Amino acid sequence: MKNIDKKFRVSKNKLMTSVLALFGGFIATGIIENSITDFDENLVPCMIIAVSVGLICAALCIIFVKEYYMQIREDGFELVKGKKVTKYDFSAFAGSNVTRHYMNGIYTGTSREIKIAEPNGKSLKINANNLSKGAFAELVTYLGQTRFTEAHDIEATAEYFKGGIDFQIPNESILKANRKKVLGWTAFVVCLVVLFTGMFVYYLVTHYDSATFFVIMLFAGLGALVELFLELIPAAVTYHKMKNLPDRIRIDEYSLTIGDRTFTSGNILNILLVPADYTILTRDFIVITKDNEKIKYNFGKNDLKGKLTYPAYDKLCSAIEVWCIVNKINFMQILG
Repeated sequence: MKNIDKKFRVSKNKLMTSVLALFGGFIATGIIENSITDFDENLVPCMIIAVSVGLICAALCIIFVKEYYMQIREDGFELVKGKKVTKYDFSAFAGSNVTRHYMNGIYTGTSREIKIAEPNGKSLKINANNLSKGAFAELVTYLGQTRFTEAHDIEATAEYFKGGIDFQIPNESILKANRKKVLGWTAFVVCLVVLFTGMFVYYLVTHYDSATFFVIMLFAGLGALVELFLELIPAAVTYHKMKNLPDRIRIDEYSLTIGDRTFTSGNILNILLVPADYTILTRDFIVITKDNEKIKYNFGKNDLKGKLTYPAYDKLCSAIEVWCIVNKINFMQILG
């Protein structure tokens, strides 16, 4: 990891709080004015007072509300909140969390969080929603420097890769399992659609009037829609992404072979990987060359049975990470 001195603005509390204070002060003042005077007859002065109070509340928030920044140093990181600066070693980084939120099956947003272990044993959670997906991944990569150092101390030497490390990937069985999943959900959704359509046509022809009949028809239609968007489409998209899943990956001292392509360490600019323990993302593995070529492989999504993805993906990630350290290649985790 290179010597760095970089600053990340992880929160936007000042802006959000100021906006809320502006509208809150305006509305609260308007309600108070309406209770003690005739608001309609004194509209102009009441509006001036309400706007003034709102602006004062917003200004106070701008002055007193402090935002979180994270300053990355060579020997650790600093949490900056206003004039308060707290220094931490990289070992204090306790992980990150990315959560995708859904309401009735509809994606509503993603929240990102940084966890810091305090000296008293408690965990401090920092809202990092202000950061973009790329900036968040970059910050987490910097904060995890002890993980890089530990890996380097244990095994990251050129000797480790001299004999070469092979990962044999049962791509045919993995793709078959994912295809089977897509076909299974397709058959299920089709059955629900056929059931709904048949019942609907039957109702149009016979005008059959039964509460149970309508409940079954409704559940069949809604079930088809829910499973279509929550299961079938994601499974089909994942299967499509995995079409170029390699049958093997070999890592030796100065080269990385993926399937039938070999990349020399001197020609690779970046390597990006989705961590093995992440369940909200499919397992992307991206190689970016110095010729600006971007080659993307996908290992599917983490599943409990391990049939839909490469079982040794965690070992592959660790080896790739260490290899990047040895060859001074930029390595970054994809965190969503």
